[in-house]
Amino acid sequence: MELTTSPNPTLHVFHQEGGWHWGITVERAAGGGMKVVAYSDEGFGSEHEAREDGEYVLRSEDWRSRQSFSRSERRTGCT
Repeated sequence: MELTTSPNPTLHVFHQEGGWHWGITVERAAGGGMKVVAYSDEGFGSEHEAREDGEYVLRSEDWRSRQSFSRSERRTGCT
């Protein structure tokens, strides 16, 4: 059985291990539940920073081709 994802991503921002992180999920077409399709691999100092970064990746649609994102990559303009 092949699992596919819906095109409607959801951004989640959460505090974990001393920093703020973001993750992008989509609904699974088969089997129910959610699938993480992208996430920040480094923590942010504030919820606002994490949300801003996650929204940037969500808008750019880079999450469709990559899963893990580092802050330093986006700050220098590389994706």
